[in-house]
Amino acid sequence: MDNNGIASVFEEIGNILEISGADFFRVNAYRKAALTISNLAIDLRQIVDKNPQKLEEIPGIGKALKEKIIELIQTGKCKEHEELKKGFPKGLLEMMNLRSVGPKKVKLFYSQLKITTIKQLKEAAEKHKLRELPGMGEKSENDILKAIDEYGTFSVNRHLINEALQEAQRYIAYMRQCKEIKRIEYAGSLRRFQETIGDIDILVTVKDPDKSQEKIIEHFTKYDDLLNVLAVGDTKSSVVLQSGMQVDLRVIADECFGAALQYFTGSKEHNIHIRDLAKKKGLKISEYGIFKNEKLVAGKKEEDVFKSVGLPFIIPELRKNDGEIEYGLKHKKFPKFVEFVDIRGDLHTHTTYSDGKNSLEEMTAAFIERGYEYFAVTDHSSVMGVTRGMGSKDIRQQWDEVDKLNKRFGDKIRILKGCEVDILKDGSLDFSDEILKNLDIVIVSAHMFNRLPADEQTKRLIVAIENQYSMILAHPTGRLINKRAEMLFDMEKVIEACVQNNVALEINSSPSRLDLADKYIRIGKAKKAKFVINTDSHSTENSEFMKFGVGMARRGWLEKSDIINTFSLRDLTGVFR
Repeated sequence: MDNNGIASVFEEIGNILEISGADFFRVNAYRKAALTISNLAIDLRQIVDKNPQKLEEIPGIGKALKEKIIELIQTGKCKEHEELKKGFPKGLLEMMNLRSVGPKKVKLFYSQLKITTIKQLKEAAEKHKLRELPGMGEKSENDILKAIDEYGTFSVNRHLINEALQEAQRYIAYMRQCKEIKRIEYAGSLRRFQETIGDIDILVTVKDPDKSQEKIIEHFTKYDDLLNVLAVGDTKSSVVLQSGMQVDLRVIADECFGAALQYFTGSKEHNIHIRDLAKKKGLKISEYGIFKNEKLVAGKKEEDVFKSVGLPFIIPELRKNDGEIEYGLKHKKFPKFVEFVDIRGDLHTHTTYSDGKNSLEEMTAAFIERGYEYFAVTDHSSVMGVTRGMGSKDIRQQWDEVDKLNKRFGDKIRILKGCEVDILKDGSLDFSDEILKNLDIVIVSAHMFNRLPADEQTKRLIVAIENQYSMILAHPTGRLINKRAEMLFDMEKVIEACVQNNVALEINSSPSRLDLADKYIRIGKAKKAKFVINTDSHSTENSEFMKFGVGMARRGWLEKSDIINTFSLRDLTGVFR
């Protein structure tokens, strides 16, 4: 079992314990362990293989949790978890996937109304039974009905991109141990950097097709994290991992690797359009290559496919049949889209001053190691009590620490004084002008009142954007992928307000957000908006998320010049003032 699987088990144990009325400290121990493990950069399986005792060096992991981690890795199960699930209604845990429904509410619904499923919860809400419960009311009841409707639109069979990428990288690393493999790549929606991934496609070529294919297939099906082997063939195989993710392997000839990579990267609609262009030129394109009168003429390189139909190379992120083919045919080349190496800093990060895991000094060290020129510390303002937001005293204390660290590390990195300031219901900001005017970076965010009618929400956001101190609108739609829908508002009006008031739109790299979506990025690009790609890091490990935001920016056709944190520190400081 991998880190995500272990974290999920610990989170579920914590939830069951809380619903069951267990001791707070016991519940919290599992919750903290789950959060810590999900943010770890190192695979726990590597620690267990080399020196299991080192698990206890991880914050929050004592002897008891260490033993459970080892148990999960070695057996795929945890005895305590299995025992807790016995007799515990499964539907209670599913209810916690609903927005605004946590263990306390689940316990309330179960104890008072014997509700054990989302279906029963919906029926009770529709009959107005929930509003009569302690701490509830008409609004809470209506919010739950909305949350149930939202949940019904989410796909439970799709995985966040970071989870899929981790699985793909680990599997490919394992497959490289097979000496018969010549080339190996992942394809599909993962390579297109789509927000969620259904399954993972892996392509391999072999050194000797006649002798090696069987060995490669056999090696593929011996992976130690398998739940089930779905199919085994001469050139392809499918398995399901312990995480529930399906992985498909295809063994192909080296001379058609490029054509296969293009074909299996997709999308389906993009591929159909490419094949239609090929037909007009008397060609046939498939995963087996490019053919002229049944003769293979090209296909070893991906570029061959596009060149054969009169197109420049189209980056995987754009292959959606959303205008990229028409643009390529007309212009014969694409802009130079932003790349990961273009990023010079991160302007949205959190520390232990609010809800971050690491200290300011630890975050500074992490960004120095990453080679950044600067970063902004932007802990939450005080209204975010649930996340230990900062008051005026806290932020001034932080400023003092920033000054000290800048003196210490000034030759390596510049720390910018910032804050993620909450947008209140009327659009005003959760900090006085006296505080705001002394900040280098002011991020404004909507964390509450996100279910206002569209016209009210639009007005609220624009009021915040028009504040003279606002610089960045963070995670603009407020979505949480597969958990919470976007806020309802007029996106074009909000983008126009950002352009008029010199406010940058954030592309939030957190895999659970990836907010803005590419469709909105393209609208912003057309309106000449400024963008910033941030990680919203709550730990040093979260800084790894930047690549996902860059992927979204590329899907939105952004160039380096569109993104302010590709600028030098000198140029950045002149953007807002």
